[in-house]
Amino acid sequence: MPVTYLDVPQGIRITEKKKLVKAMYDALHQAYPFPDDVRIFIREWPLESVSQDGRLDSEPARPVLMMHVPQGVNIDAKRAMVSAINAAVAEAYNLPKFMIFMHEYPLDLVALDGGLHADNQQRVETQRKVYDAG
Repeated sequence: MPVTYLDVPQGIRITEKKKLVKAMYDALHQAYPFPDDVRIFIREWPLESVSQDGRLDSEPARPVLMMHVPQGVNIDAKRAMVSAINAAVAEAYNLPKFMIFMHEYPLDLVALDGGLHADNQQRVETQRKVYDAG
């Protein structure tokens, strides 16, 4: 279920984006192995569309990652995940002050194809077992 939005400056090549996305996927999937439905959206911002510290058009956008993830993953898995994602983004963009925000959701606040995850008892039980094992 992880759905992520990475806000970054324009400018890296597709080969670098592929490497970045692979590293991010691996880190996300390690922390959230069930189900295998990881979505990563890269949003690129030109200088004239970014204000940082009250200054427009002054420097490339400092990367920000917004993550929408299920509840239940232990803190050590989260630490490993954010460390790996930070390393991947730092390698791709080499910019300071990369921030990650995790929005955690219980299964009764997430729907797929018109049905609440909480109503799918097989999913609830399998996710509980996978996350409890971590």
